[in-house]
Amino acid sequence: MNYQGMTALVTGASAGLGEEFARQLAAQGANLVLVARSEDKLNRLAVALRQQAKVQVTILPADLSSTGAVNDLVTQVKKRGIRIDLLVNNAGLGLFENFLDTQLDPQMEQVDVNVRSLVTLTHAFLPGMVAARKGGVINVASTAAFQPLAGAAIYAATKSFVLLFSEALSLEIEKSGVRILASCPGPVSTQFFAKMNPKLQAKQMDQPAAVVSDTLHAFEKGRRVSYPGKLLGRLNTWGARFMPRNMILRVASGTVQNLNQKQLQKTFLPEVP
Repeated sequence: MNYQGMTALVTGASAGLGEEFARQLAAQGANLVLVARSEDKLNRLAVALRQQAKVQVTILPADLSSTGAVNDLVTQVKKRGIRIDLLVNNAGLGLFENFLDTQLDPQMEQVDVNVRSLVTLTHAFLPGMVAARKGGVINVASTAAFQPLAGAAIYAATKSFVLLFSEALSLEIEKSGVRILASCPGPVSTQFFAKMNPKLQAKQMDQPAAVVSDTLHAFEKGRRVSYPGKLLGRLNTWGARFMPRNMILRVASGTVQNLNQKQLQKTFLPEVP
């Protein structure tokens, strides 16, 4: 796919995979609309990309856990007359905490960021792509989408939604010329995993550049689902699909317990396994 002259909207663009999506797309000539909570980080990234890639970069700070902020984001894009050719729904929120040990509001924030904002932005910008018969949507899911995760129950459920929604939507519009991809990375070396205790070793994680490169390659190939990064990530999803449900529930729960710090962990990056 030729990204030259296209406009890509990337959520969660201030760090991690979102920043890497912005950098790689800009390097291929795409203009950008960058969305995240941190205006300062977005400004710094925008300045760097304008200088390095000579592309147009618009920043629209927004807290995607707020329904009003998401609606305002859509309004701002349309008010500025920006046509979105590629939507990268990368922003995500993950809490590693037992459901009853956490207040309801943070749990619902996961639903708002991982599901509500993704659906809202897709519904807002996909019709224009279909009308133009080009472009597409990349939804960043996770290998967590393939099994329940006791200790991160809402997170895994929301990522399962992202995967199933993406697959179904890709079939609904398969004759439109527009592509829908669910990217399902495993652990990625970002700030989220830097806070884990015990910390994951570098060899256990993928690098953002490789994950984004693999994701874009899968998107360009017209795939519905991608498993970017190490082969182990894809193999782990096979186990989740073929092992008895009770067994995979307990195995996955053990993995979550090993990563749980016994304290609330938040991130607006979606690379939680």
